[in-house]
Amino acid sequence: MITFFDLEGPLCSIDHAADVISLIGKKLGKEQDFYKLFQMISLYDDELFLVDKKKDYWPGDTLKLIAPIVVSFADEELLVKISREAKPTPGAVELFQYLQQKEIPTYIISTSYTHHAYTITKKLNHPIENVRCTTLNFSLKPDNTDALTPLLEDIFPRYLVDGMTGVKKDLDKFFFTDIPKSDFGAVFDSTIVCGGGRKRESVIEILEEHELEASDSIAIGDSITDIQMLEYVRDNGGTGVSFNGNEYSLRPSMIAYSGKSIYPLTELIKAFPKTKEFVSNFSKEEMSKNEEFFDVSLDVNEAEFQRILLLQKKYRKYLRVKAADLT
Repeated sequence: MITFFDLEGPLCSIDHAADVISLIGKKLGKEQDFYKLFQMISLYDDELFLVDKKKDYWPGDTLKLIAPIVVSFADEELLVKISREAKPTPGAVELFQYLQQKEIPTYIISTSYTHHAYTITKKLNHPIENVRCTTLNFSLKPDNTDALTPLLEDIFPRYLVDGMTGVKKDLDKFFFTDIPKSDFGAVFDSTIVCGGGRKRESVIEILEEHELEASDSIAIGDSITDIQMLEYVRDNGGTGVSFNGNEYSLRPSMIAYSGKSIYPLTELIKAFPKTKEFVSNFSKEEMSKNEEFFDVSLDVNEAEFQRILLLQKKYRKYLRVKAADLT
């Protein structure tokens, strides 16, 4: 048996990149809330994947798009500081202790920059070598940041008034024509985000290293960046789990877990590979009493799916607060 975890959501409640961008706005003395700048780029990321179906583009590549901003106006110390102040999801430390005691190979596969992924991993007493994440190279920061002016001074303020439809074409030109040709070309091209299909590839590589099959695995995610990982594990006989997720993680999963702590996943792990049977027999009375809701989400009708989704969103909001609205 082997387990794969997304980081943000299942193991840590904050959205690290959003918090970094928000602090950059304050550092620059901007009147606009730069958390909304991140929301704009995150929404744009969704459109590129879901609507445009852009070639070789995966959800979570938001961290590639914001890389020029981060290397220009933040530093590695700030990125680590935010992570040091963040707490693991309730029950995560105990869950990882259990996995270690049972000697179950466990990997964290995250879109997060290394600064965040490694810091939270250390809080879980988990080996860094069992982490796959996104590397951001601050040494590639150019001396001149003028190329960012159109985004910060023109496109973003217009987005706050006109929405995504008013700036979509400008964002296309900015990110995929102007920035690659600018002094930021090197940092933009070198930032390969561990999200979407790249998470799936990480799962495949790790399974090969351990000489295991996908049917030997449980994957836990909560967002659009986890679709391909969850689908791959589910479609090949393993168990995909949506933990306090959104529609994007719930649809490709077999099991939904909604709750205030991630530790009860130990019960699902104990039941593996008969996870579906375990959930089907789980006491609804016990679930209501402890606010630990396990549901089979695979092949359910739309009404049942929406019932489960409401539970997922309720506890997503409870644990992730502001970050809950990000996809």
